[in-house]
Amino acid sequence: MPVSESYEIVVVGGGVAGCFAAATAADQGASVVQLERKSAAEAGHIACGDAMKAPTDPKKYPGPIDMSALAADEDVLIDGNIDQIEWWDEDIDVKKVLPYEGHSNVVDRYEFGQRLLEQTAACGVDQHFDTVVNGVLQGAQVEGVRAVRDGEPVEYSADLVIDAGGSLSSVMSDVDFASLDADPETSFEKPHFQQFGSAYREVLETQEPVPYENALVGKPLERMGYIWYFPRTATEINVGLGFQMNKEPVELVDRLKKDIQGRPEFDGAGFDTVNGKANKLGAALALRRPLDSMVAPGYITVGCNAGTTHPISGKGIRGAAVTGYSAGKHGAEAIRDDDDGFISEADLWAHNHYVYVEHGLGTRVAIKDPYNIAASHVGMENVRALVALLPEDAIADVVSSEGNSLGVRNAMSLASGVVQNALALVSDGRFDRLDTTKRDVGRTLLDFVRAQRYATKYERVYNDYPATRDDFFEWRDARDALDDGFNDALGIPAGQRKY
Repeated sequence: MPVSESYEIVVVGGGVAGCFAAATAADQGASVVQLERKSAAEAGHIACGDAMKAPTDPKKYPGPIDMSALAADEDVLIDGNIDQIEWWDEDIDVKKVLPYEGHSNVVDRYEFGQRLLEQTAACGVDQHFDTVVNGVLQGAQVEGVRAVRDGEPVEYSADLVIDAGGSLSSVMSDVDFASLDADPETSFEKPHFQQFGSAYREVLETQEPVPYENALVGKPLERMGYIWYFPRTATEINVGLGFQMNKEPVELVDRLKKDIQGRPEFDGAGFDTVNGKANKLGAALALRRPLDSMVAPGYITVGCNAGTTHPISGKGIRGAAVTGYSAGKHGAEAIRDDDDGFISEADLWAHNHYVYVEHGLGTRVAIKDPYNIAASHVGMENVRALVALLPEDAIADVVSSEGNSLGVRNAMSLASGVVQNALALVSDGRFDRLDTTKRDVGRTLLDFVRAQRYATKYERVYNDYPATRDDFFEWRDARDALDDGFNDALGIPAGQRKY
């Protein structure tokens, strides 16, 4: 017989979202256990680009986790020198430089993860490492999880399960949402794997400082994705790549090796190590808008599994922190206010509304997704041409994590920048190196303008996300109608649409 343990909240996962959720719920007075499949020594070692902006901003990283202490730790915040993004398309001799409005920061992801776990434990959370969740307990609501801890079966019963298990979590896969008690149906949106991406990264130690030590560098991949060089220090470079799973697969390790071998700065480079192991990791990540609803009876999903990574760049630390905090806060409140022994979607609805409206992160992520849809539709060669043609401030707006300033851009200013770049590309024959036609590029520019216009429409819809579950299904119908209009405008057939 499995050992049985009971808590008010079970948090599955020891990453950013899991720590923010567990620490916040415990700080709110709930009894919380956090389950992590890795050992205590290995926990926190997660595939990541390592960059994060404004770590001490309480709006971006709310809750009891002391981010100022983490930012002051030299083992955690290892480089605050990043002040621009660079896009290199070396085949056509295009380089775009996008300045930051303030510096970005680079963290040692392992040390960052370890300190998060330490702070979470200090908030009163029980942490069980070497614990692999392999099933859920459910009746009218999700009632807990089954797991194996140190090789022995354990059942954790709970009023609420917060699923911070990462992209396409096995916990989410095991929940039978259709059988939960939700009238007329569960609001929870189960995502499709093709809305996610696959990524791989290594950390290399170069013999000499790289010339782009102050920049996050991206380069086009032949599939829908990109290669990155993100300096952690002048000689410690996070190199990786990722692609979208609705495209033909890329042999990630071999493709990255091919790119690195062609660059002189990586001659003689060695691997950074964590716990004596080469710092090589892979991951899946959401490249979509946040889930329409992240809650079900007795269940909330957070972080990447909830679709809160940026659908263009894949940035996800901030989304994990915000959704984790919200789930911990509103989950603990729902349990505290419960008077019938059942945690319904309506009881948890404040989480959805906070993420989309009160905090606004969900809306800001959602309005970047039209550009992802348009880019996937036109193909990578046309995306490369588009990036080469667009002025840098237009590109910066798309890849930023903020609002939709493009919606109020002067159309003449945008057109002027495109024309100037087009004349330069055509005059010296660089455009001819791309496997596309001027007509296709013209259509791609038009699709970009359509995506820009629809981003503004989506922003209005998501800012009106319902404050109660009662109005959700009507809201979803209106948003779905907007989806139809956008897909029709791009000419995407019904069977090829993202949602």
